[in-house]
Amino acid sequence: MMRSSGLTVYLAEVDDQVVGTATLVTMPNLTYGCAPTAFVEAVVVAAGHRRKGVATAIMRRLLGDARSAGCNKVQLLSHKRPATDGAHRLYTSLGFEPEAEGFRLYVRQVPVAVQAAKAT
Repeated sequence: MMRSSGLTVYLAEVDDQVVGTATLVTMPNLTYGCAPTAFVEAVVVAAGHRRKGVATAIMRRLLGDARSAGCNKVQLLSHKRPATDGAHRLYTSLGFEPEAEGFRLYVRQVPVAVQAAKAT
């Protein structure tokens, strides 16, 4: 990851513990005057720190960085979840609009140990 051009990883820490993450990738684009597009992935907050503004702070910083980089748009995919989850409310409160149908194809299987670590 560290060698990837245009990639920024955001970490939120509380008492020297990482409690939140997000990844921003900017990519050149041929449309919109060649302004780059930003893609957001891995917005995750540890269960005990949710609903305390961690994701909001990360996303506000990330969006500011995307604006500073001259990005035309920021795209993110989010799982379809119940309305009680909160993630979709966060994104709409930041100005995101649900406007596209997303598709995903996993071409590489993640080892079970990694999946278990992601769940915690």
